[in-house]
Amino acid sequence: MRWFLCSLVLITFQPSASLYVETFTPTTWKVVEDTDYNLTLSLRLNSSDVFDASLDPTATQLQVVVTPDEDWKLDFVSRYLEFSLDEVLREENKSVTFSGYYWGRTRLSLSLFHDDLDLKPSNGTLLRDDLYVTLILDYVFIAVGSVFMLFNNVNMGAQLDLEVIIGVLKRPLGPVCGFLSQFVCMPVVSFFLGWAFFTNPLDRLGLFTLGCCPGGTMSNFWTLMFNGDINLSITMTAVSTMAAMGMMPLWMFTLGQQLLSQNNNLKIPFGNLAGSLVSLTVPVVVGMIIKHKRPDWAKKGSKIIKPFTFAIILFFMTIGIFNSYKSFMMMTWEMPVAGIILAFCGYSFGAVFAMLWCLSKDKVIAISIETALQNAGVAFILLKLSLPSPDSDLAALPVVATIMMTGPPLMIVYGIILLLRRFTNLLPDKSQQKPSDSRPKQEKDAGQEQVTVAFLPEADQAERTMSRTEEKLNQHVIVLEGLTKKKLGET
Repeated sequence: MRWFLCSLVLITFQPSASLYVETFTPTTWKVVEDTDYNLTLSLRLNSSDVFDASLDPTATQLQVVVTPDEDWKLDFVSRYLEFSLDEVLREENKSVTFSGYYWGRTRLSLSLFHDDLDLKPSNGTLLRDDLYVTLILDYVFIAVGSVFMLFNNVNMGAQLDLEVIIGVLKRPLGPVCGFLSQFVCMPVVSFFLGWAFFTNPLDRLGLFTLGCCPGGTMSNFWTLMFNGDINLSITMTAVSTMAAMGMMPLWMFTLGQQLLSQNNNLKIPFGNLAGSLVSLTVPVVVGMIIKHKRPDWAKKGSKIIKPFTFAIILFFMTIGIFNSYKSFMMMTWEMPVAGIILAFCGYSFGAVFAMLWCLSKDKVIAISIETALQNAGVAFILLKLSLPSPDSDLAALPVVATIMMTGPPLMIVYGIILLLRRFTNLLPDKSQQKPSDSRPKQEKDAGQEQVTVAFLPEADQAERTMSRTEEKLNQHVIVLEGLTKKKLGET
């Protein structure tokens, strides 16, 4: 939808009489996106003015021109209205037809031509606000994407190790690193990036809101694709979502008020945060139950989890880009640049904190991706609840720009890694390799000598053999009871 704020426009015409434009719209006018609308107006004479009788009512032509401050935002069927003086005296109404293509604010100016000669600009303006309208494609995108993510979260849960997750919670170095980088560094960086790149407080607020958000499910998917610690990634996502219920209000009501001081109604979407937590943990728990009850199902799921995860990422990226093409047209160059810097800082802070704690490579990958890929859905909901339209849609543009600066670069990097694995011996996929025996060669040789196979007809001889080997070299004895050499030869 779109909104219109109307004001009367006073235009002077002829020394002996004055004209004014009368519009027939309320103060706030809602307009639906990509729909033709008519702006009805008329020219009127002030009743206190004396009309010059020497003018020919039929010969005198007046033309009203509607001019937007930015032509590319509107598509006019006709922006010119012609009035004869006779039509002015009869107080006839005429309409300008146009459709709005982009949401936001547009200022319409009314100007007057007299017999196609003198342009007389108006003193007043007609202010038009556009609000983004949710299309059917949006609902289809959300519904299909939700089903895909639900299935993939269940499959990821089936690949998790409960003992590893418990170990992470008992010694929470990873979650602590993620908390520091995500809720201390990222809000501060996004705040100063907003001041450095934007003059519009809405753009600053949008970027800062994203910087205060927790990690999202997409970070779990990318951690899986890059062979990071998926147990740590999912644990961090759940922990950061719970922590966001306290950290987001802290940042939004401190630095956030500095960005938009006139707005005192910032609303933290606690319901959305709780929903994100439930949508992550419930499918993961279901997957862990499946692994316990049906391990063969979990084993089959491990064969398709990476291709299916890649398909989900590709689906969200392509449909999201197609569905947000108008957002790209409305972005300024500062938005993607600020998004790239914010994402790079997220990767860097996560990796640096993890390496300072001497964590393993897979944990460094998980923490780095978890910090950079934040839950943009929470940012959208917060802006929608806190700001009127179309301000909420305009503030979301830096959020969309940042999302576009995180997903596609990761896709490019992953594609390069796949090519290197396919055509060179560089960057092998360790998840597809069988675990090797890392013991020293002497220990391996000793282990081979410590195995004795005995074919014993009687149990007492087995006991003597076991006691003898324990006293010597602690050798492992494989006893096949009930079998003799004779019987073995017969089989």
